[in-house]
Formats: sequence, structure tokens, C-alpha cells
Amino acid sequence: MREFYQLLKGEFLKQRKSFIWTIALLTPILAAGLTFFNLFIRYDYLMTLEVNKGASSWNVLLGQHHFIWFLLFSLVVTIFASMVHYIEYKSNSWKSALALPVSRNKVYLAKWTIVYILSIIMILFNGILLVIVGKLLGFHEAVDLVLILKYTLYQIAAITSLISVQCFISAEISNTNIPLAIGSVGVASSIFFAQSESLSKLIPYAHIIYSLPDPTINNNITLQYGLSLGIAFLVIGIFFFNRKEIC
Repeated sequence: MREFYQLLKGEFLKQRKSFIWTIALLTPILAAGLTFFNLFIRYDYLMTLEVNKGASSWNVLLGQHHFIWFLLFSLVVTIFASMVHYIEYKSNSWKSALALPVSRNKVYLAKWTIVYILSIIMILFNGILLVIVGKLLGFHEAVDLVLILKYTLYQIAAITSLISVQCFISAEISNTNIPLAIGSVGVASSIFFAQSESLSKLIPYAHIIYSLPDPTINNNITLQYGLSLGIAFLVIGIFFFNRKEIC
């Protein structure tokens, strides 16, 4: 456990001077800002729509925010995965990293974990900003903490599969542009995959779409397949990383 902690600490130190932290903070702010202006201008109209009848202001806020957020968030996660692995290729330090008296499993898991931690930080910050947006808009209802907590937990489950897939691709391919391109195409296509629940179950890029707590959305896709495929691709990633030849 101590070895893994040291590896994880090292991963954070490697990213200390990168713009990864700036992206992690600015992305939720951008998404929250766009949502604020959207509801500030269109709130009365949105509340009159048939689809929103009986919905609280917080439900409407999350519904409008989600389809801005899931695109930005998913794209940023692919960037995180690429940057965390590319730093080793860029500096030719894979041999040094793997020469340490620790298993390759822990090296790979440390990189996966830092991406996961950064993603969770973004999710939590996003939740805080949603509360602030609701307060600024003057919602009459009390803050729906249960709704926001569900949204937070569903996102953490959903993003697991995307992180595992992108870390696997990023670890296997030294050219960072290829993992980024694959991730971008996957995220952009996710809304089309989401038209079919059966297909979405097997597409990690689509799981985040199902993280919105809404009666019309099957959150089980997020909870069951986001986590199970996330673990499966993590195991696959570790398996291939153990057999990877480092030049």
C-alpha cells in the first residue's frame, strides 16, 4: 500500500506544473456559467413546457445542465487519460518508471487512479456550482440535496468505464493524438449510441448520458454497466500493460 501511495504521489507531482488542474476547475465553471445564462433567459419558458410540468426548478436545472456538462466532462476525461500517459512517452521515462521495485500493476493503477480522482473532483465541484446557480436564479424550493447527491454518485459510477477505456488506449498508443481522436469521436457519437439502450450498455462513452436522475432515464445502465465495464477494462488494461514492450 505504501508503494502505491508513493506512485500516486509521484503522479500528482508530475502534473503539478501542467494545465490539467486549470482544465479541471474551469470546465465546471464554464458549464455552470452556460447553464446559468440559459435558465436566466429561458426559465419561465422552460417551466411552461409540457415535459417540465410537475418538475421542480432543480429538476429543470439538472436537465438543462446535463446535456452541456456530459459533453464537456467526457472530453476532458479523455484529455486527462492522454496527458497522464503521454508524459511518460514525451520524456522517455517509461523505462525509469518500470525499473522501480514495484509491480507494473501498481504503476498502471496509479495512473488510472489519478484520472479517477481528477474526474471526481470535477464532479463534486460541478455539484457545488449547481447549488450556487440555483441560488443565484432565486429558486423558491429548498436545495434538493438528494437529487444532486444522486446525480453526483451516478456520474462517478458512469465515468468509471470511460476512464478505463481511455487509460487502456492511452497506455497502448504512444501517439497521444490517436487516443484523443478516438475519445473525441466516441464522445461525439455517444448521443447517437444513447438512442438505443441495448447498444448503450456496451458503449462506455454513452454511460454518462444515463447518469441524469430522471424517471424517463434508465439509471441502471450507469450503475450496472458503467461500473462493471469499468472494472473489466481496468483488468484488460493491466493485463496488456504487463505484456507491453517498452523501447
